[in-house]
Amino acid sequence: MVWPDGWGTPLRLVGRARDLATPRDGAGEPVVLGRAEMQATIGPERVITAIETVPSPDGIEGLIGTQAGSYLRGAIDGALPGEREAATPLHVLLDDVAGTSLIAGFAVTRWQPGLFRDMARRAPDFGVRKGKVICSGLRPEGWAQTTRAAGEDPGHAVRPAGDISTPDDPWGWHEWPERPPMCMRRHRRIDVRRVAGAIVVDSFFRDSCWEPDGSELSLHEYSVEAEVDANAHTLNAVQATPRVLPFPECQWAAPNVDLIIGMHVDRFRTSVQETLTELQCCTHLNDMLRGLAEVPKLAAALD
Repeated sequence: MVWPDGWGTPLRLVGRARDLATPRDGAGEPVVLGRAEMQATIGPERVITAIETVPSPDGIEGLIGTQAGSYLRGAIDGALPGEREAATPLHVLLDDVAGTSLIAGFAVTRWQPGLFRDMARRAPDFGVRKGKVICSGLRPEGWAQTTRAAGEDPGHAVRPAGDISTPDDPWGWHEWPERPPMCMRRHRRIDVRRVAGAIVVDSFFRDSCWEPDGSELSLHEYSVEAEVDANAHTLNAVQATPRVLPFPECQWAAPNVDLIIGMHVDRFRTSVQETLTELQCCTHLNDMLRGLAEVPKLAAALD
């Protein structure tokens, strides 16, 4: 999430995704099963003004002019039918445009400390979207809302970002590109392995940005462990661990992941956000859980 020409000019989202199979017990080199790249330019009102992808399927240009909000995912289905069902790396990148374009501006607030306060003051319905509470952390009478109502800056409970590089495993992450001083970055990882009749999942999610002094801060960070029935593709068990979140009540959403146990993970791209809503949800955790829809495809590569 970068502004090549500086804050106040169009946002550019640069993403890479990869599916990788690692042989059991390290016997042999990992195999790249699929990959994708994306560059999208986001103009005023979070409208996609340009997009380039690799691969570049027919219909991708149909996303130009679409607002990167709640209707984007339906627009992706319309422009690229079958991409979501195929659980492609490209779909993962496109699906993330909505969330990343929304949070990107937080990076600027670390360089212009008064900006968030001014943005929050101008928001007419803080914590509400389309008449509904957005999430657990922005609940009515919660810490963020009451602090703002008192004329104070609620701030964000950011933390120094721990080192997630894997020098002992050069395949563990993509090679990270050089970054401009002011930017945000999202990391996602979903590891799957087969154990008896189950698919065991270990996943990680982080949104981070950099301070003017070059130190990296984590804004949103979760880990999720899950078990999926290998045949039915239903969720047998799941545990979400909040690691870094902006407001005290954000973490209250994590225990609600039990509500999706028994559901088909193949349908999580839509069913998670239909099930975990308002005070039950953290939108960033929902994004992470929705990504578990890719698990059956990843596990199939282990057959």
